[in-house]
Amino acid sequence: MFIWNTVGIMCNAGTSFLLLIFVTRICGDISAGIFALGFANAQLMLTIGRFGMRAYQATDIKSSVKFSTYFISRLITCILMLIISLIYIRWNGYSFTKAAIVFSICVIKMADALEDVFHGLFQQNGRIDVAGKLLTLRNLITITAFIIILAATGDLLITCIAVGILSIAACILLNLPAAKKMVKVKFTISKKEIITLFLNCFPLFIGSFLSLYIYNVPKYMIDRYLTEDIQAFYSILFMPAFVINLFSEFVFKPLLTDIAIKWERNQMKNFVNYIFRLLTGIIFITVIVVGAGYFLGNEVLSLIYGVDLMKYRTELVLLLCGGGFGACVYLLFHVLTAMRQQSYLLAGYVFTALLITFLCPVFVQNYNMLGAAIACFLSSILLFIIFTIRLSVSVIRKLRTA
Repeated sequence: MFIWNTVGIMCNAGTSFLLLIFVTRICGDISAGIFALGFANAQLMLTIGRFGMRAYQATDIKSSVKFSTYFISRLITCILMLIISLIYIRWNGYSFTKAAIVFSICVIKMADALEDVFHGLFQQNGRIDVAGKLLTLRNLITITAFIIILAATGDLLITCIAVGILSIAACILLNLPAAKKMVKVKFTISKKEIITLFLNCFPLFIGSFLSLYIYNVPKYMIDRYLTEDIQAFYSILFMPAFVINLFSEFVFKPLLTDIAIKWERNQMKNFVNYIFRLLTGIIFITVIVVGAGYFLGNEVLSLIYGVDLMKYRTELVLLLCGGGFGACVYLLFHVLTAMRQQSYLLAGYVFTALLITFLCPVFVQNYNMLGAAIACFLSSILLFIIFTIRLSVSVIRKLRTA
């Protein structure tokens, strides 16, 4: 079960890493910068498409919400995801080509949002291995098609449009038949249930959206104040931070349902031990990745992407450390969700988002790429501290009333 989940998450997390390599090699630094910005924007729009429902659905141990409600709600959020992306593109006044590329990448990522509701169903039914298999297959189709079309045409826009259409089709054709074997898929609409679900998940959506916004602010400031080749360099250096999130995610994501059960049944000793072991594992992985990054990271990335990154060693280390704290934040976000305390997440995200929006332009204008890396690092630490305090207070209160 865990093996397929691991493989699926590795393929999903490695998609941006691999595609950026080929875009850089085939189309050059400028196109790579546009692709990196488009991917960052698509990741932000993906939080709208998912609306924080996966964590809520996976921890819905009593099946209080019907799958049809989850599914119809997801169709609504996916449409909203595309509309907001168009508004964002229009607001920034991109050229036609840049706008079309950014929007097409958003369509590619919309497949992630759509299939996520099916994978939440599989996890509810104890078949996260099915989710892993289908996630792996769909991502392999996307990656293979992207590389083949880009190599054949040398045109990033044509590639993104074609792969966007293919990804959506593959998502539906792969996941819908598997879902029908587990539940009778009905497209009935219950306005009351949908509204209630949106209200319950709204804090999760805001938290997820602000989380991605916080991590993308440095890229937006680079886009505003620096150049597209610097955007590409920063995105390349940021990629290894996903390694930490990758390994931490495949460890704790399958355990979310168990965490919710232990909290619901007041099994506090096991609950605390779970969280402690997961945080320890993330720290262990972070130390290894940061050490490897310091001694070999810049050399390896320069060789892979064919660009000179040797003078950005400090930036890489800061981003890797930020990735470690970010993985801890991601874990605590889902733990607090399993505890049904999602409303408490908002204060931390709102405060951090406001602070980083104010500080990041100053950092980037004065220290260029180093300033962007500092902003990313500080935001991760701040969120980790806030969520740790919230979790500790909740556990102490639970123990006192037990």
